[in-house]
Amino acid sequence: MNAQFLDTEAAFALRAKQLVDRLYDQMADALIERGLKIISKTMGIVQLLYSEGAKSQAQIADRLKYSPQLTAQRLAWLIDNEFVVSQRDPSDARRRLVELTAAGMAEGSKLQSFLPELISAYDALFEEIGIDLDAAIQKADGALEATPLKERMASPSKLNRRTGGVM
Repeated sequence: MNAQFLDTEAAFALRAKQLVDRLYDQMADALIERGLKIISKTMGIVQLLYSEGAKSQAQIADRLKYSPQLTAQRLAWLIDNEFVVSQRDPSDARRRLVELTAAGMAEGSKLQSFLPELISAYDALFEEIGIDLDAAIQKADGALEATPLKERMASPSKLNRRTGGVM
């Protein structure tokens, strides 16, 4: 990317990725401080299994909107660290179900105290910056699902909201 574009919206995805990395790093510190042993990138899976019970890998990926590869990677960490097990589904031998172990249930229980604190921290952050970033991200995701970026780039009739000119 040409350096002149690093300070423009052209680098939005880069800044969004940097923010996500910062959030995961800071969540990791908060998890450790509160005695949790799971890593921040596995919180969604642990919370899902804790609140809804055993799921197949495909169900986990679908529910959390993860790719199959990302789901497999995060489950591998949870399996290696004995927070989940994967067993054949008694009702369908072709399918495997992932469920929390006793250690995973203990982490899920601790997570129930952690999550309200996380919500409060996000609320304070959103108030400080003057935008509900979670709602804005969900709105942006929906808008991009409806009209992908490549279509937005190809449409010369859309106005550039910053300059009032045509994109």
